[in-house]
Amino acid sequence: MKNKYIFQKFIIPVAVIIFTALPGFCSPSVPIKQTAIKFLLAMGGVALSSFIIFAGLSLYNTFFVERKAIKFNKEDSLSTPETVDDAVNFFIRKNKLR
Repeated sequence: MKNKYIFQKFIIPVAVIIFTALPGFCSPSVPIKQTAIKFLLAMGGVALSSFIIFAGLSLYNTFFVERKAIKFNKEDSLSTPETVDDAVNFFIRKNKLR
């Protein structure tokens, strides 16, 4: 039973990827140099779009997102309460159950 699972979930997808990625198996008339060039162009497009998205989000973050200064209070600490009463009070205070 385990061999069937390994065959279905691992070996078949790997074989499909190998047979469709290698130009000799899917179309023998396409040289490997053309395939490599197309692959590099596609990866260049991925890298370029990733850089554009990064730059756009950086600019958005710089100009449109407010910077809020968060002041740390000892009461807001997430350290473990020492007693049950402290734990209950912390829970009530955090969930605004008053």
